[in-house]
Amino acid sequence: MQVTFVAADNSAGDAQVLGDQAGRDVLVKKVIFGDPTDAKITHFYNKRVAPGHASGMGSVATTDLVVRIVQATAAAGKDWVREVDFTSGGKGGLQLDGGSFHTDDDDVTVIWEYADNDANS
Repeated sequence: MQVTFVAADNSAGDAQVLGDQAGRDVLVKKVIFGDPTDAKITHFYNKRVAPGHASGMGSVATTDLVVRIVQATAAAGKDWVREVDFTSGGKGGLQLDGGSFHTDDDDVTVIWEYADNDANS
C-alpha cells in the first residue's frame, strides 16, 4: 500500500500525482479527510498528468474527471464526509490510469496501490 498526503489546498496549481508513470494503473482504496470543511471539493482524474493539470482544478477537462467529492455545508447539517472507501462491497478500488487529484480542502490522505500489486518495479 502507498499513502499520499496533501496538507493544504492544491486547487490552483499542480494536481497531486499518484504512481510513478502514466499508463500504470493505480487503485485508490480509501480517501481520508482529516479536517473537512463546508463545501470543499476533491477531484480525482484518470490521468497522471491531465491536460490543465498544472493550471489548477478549474482548468482540467471534465473528460479526465472520474470522481468529485463535495463536502456538505452548514445548510445541509454539516454531515461531512470523513472517509470514502472504494473497496466496500468487495471492489478492488477506484482504478485510475496513473491518477492524480486536486483538492481545496486540508489534510487529505489517499491510500492506494498499483493495480498490478508490484510497487517495486
